Amino acid sequence: MSSEKDKVLSNKDIEQMEADSLMNKLFEEKRKKYILKGLSSLLSAIINIFGYFSIWVMGNSVVYLISLRKIYNPNLTFSYGYFLIPIMDFVLCIASPIGGIIEDKLGGKKTIFLSTSIICASFSLMYFSKNIFFDYLIMCLIGIGLAIGINIARKNVCSFFLNRKALICGILYLVPGFMCAGQNIFNEKYILNPYSESPKIDNLYYDINISSNFQKLIIYEIVLLVVTCLFSILLYFPNNPKEAIKYGFGENTFNGNVEIIDNINNKGSKKMKLKKAIYNLRAVKLFIMIFFFFPTIDFIYITWRAIGIYYKINTYYLQMTGSLYSITGCISSIIFALIGDKIQFRILFLLFSFALTMISFAFPASFNYDIFFISEVLIMAFILRGYNIVVYPHILKVYGVENSIEIGGIIRSSEGICEILSIILAFYIENNFSGNKTYAFKLMYIISGCCNLISLILGFSENDDKFNYNI
Repeated sequence: MSSEKDKVLSNKDIEQMEADSLMNKLFEEKRKKYILKGLSSLLSAIINIFGYFSIWVMGNSVVYLISLRKIYNPNLTFSYGYFLIPIMDFVLCIASPIGGIIEDKLGGKKTIFLSTSIICASFSLMYFSKNIFFDYLIMCLIGIGLAIGINIARKNVCSFFLNRKALICGILYLVPGFMCAGQNIFNEKYILNPYSESPKIDNLYYDINISSNFQKLIIYEIVLLVVTCLFSILLYFPNNPKEAIKYGFGENTFNGNVEIIDNINNKGSKKMKLKKAIYNLRAVKLFIMIFFFFPTIDFIYITWRAIGIYYKINTYYLQMTGSLYSITGCISSIIFALIGDKIQFRILFLLFSFALTMISFAFPASFNYDIFFISEVLIMAFILRGYNIVVYPHILKVYGVENSIEIGGIIRSSEGICEILSIILAFYIENNFSGNKTYAFKLMYIISGCCNLISLILGFSENDDKFNYNI
């Protein structure tokens, strides 16, 4: 009897093992499909971000736009070009929370399509523009388009691989960064200035034969955005963060309570959680900390080309700086993609703030030295890219995936506010001390250095603890 019983038990065990084996096979198949969808969404995000990044690459060509507008307004000066990209960045940062709201209603693919449509329509208007102030309005529209779509693909692919957010963000900056470096060379050498001619009007502005090439660049940009949008949508797969946890790619980003994901799907609940997070002292402190972090970056970004031309930095160096800027960003992407998930945000932020403080006070001393001048611009690029890679994963970790676009957008709107205030201050200083450019530029960087000191002090109190929505 006992032998028959053992046989029955062993048969049951075999059946159970077979059932477990089948379940494991099904799980592994689903996991493989999940990984393929994640990789496809990663490629979608890379293509999407490259299209958006190409707009900032055009910012290196602002001297050609100003030269073109100067034909219709001879009194126009280079300093008016300072406002173009900062205005776009300001609107982008202020309006970025609307991307998450629109995505909740339309879904990721339709949101990306809407974003690209607004941007392409805006560039079409710029093609026919003749007035720099109309260009400012157009840049506001482009900023709204970017605000709607720029974080959608990134948030989606991060939701696939929650435990490697910094690595994903590093890849998303690295690959488009290399592509943008090539694009910058292509724009300069094959569209805008194929014969590397120097400015002929006041040694600062290009004549009509060169400046009119900016309109060709606009057409190229529209085509590029349409193509990247189509491929991005085709490769996009939406994801729920619970799937990442299920298939072993998640981490506890939901304050010890995975069920909070389900609760967050309730609109009233999500609205309540957003209010709690945004009005919390911690979010306000992070907002202020980022605000005082950016003046040095903004001043260098908007003035380096004008400073280089004024102090007669080698023309070849100035032409190559745009590409070297992108390459430096790529190197930074590799480094911080590898270490960003392993080192606390506070430590990295303190290092960034300290380095920017040193650069700010040292930058004016480099104006007459080509290599030192370019080197400090590239160090700033290295820091900026590193910051961009680690700050978004930090917000994801603290506030959760579902809230990352809205809360992150509001916190990072401080970048846009700082940028627009920096550009107004730079414009005021340069025009009020036009007879002494050296003094004007030095004054800018003394102010920015003091701001970075404030950011450095505030950075000591930041931590990676998850925000408690139950408070």
